[in-house]
Amino acid sequence: MDDDDAPRGLSAALRARSGVIIGLIGLIGWLALLWAMFGDVL
Repeated sequence: MDDDDAPRGLSAALRARSGVIIGLIGLIGWLALLWAMFGDVL
């Protein structure tokens, strides 16, 4: 059963997962900020 009006392609997948992608980028940025501030202590 193939839906003809289902979104396809990379851009549709990115739009569907944009919240997850933005969250991961934010988490990586936050960890990098912590590492930059407290890396010598850790």
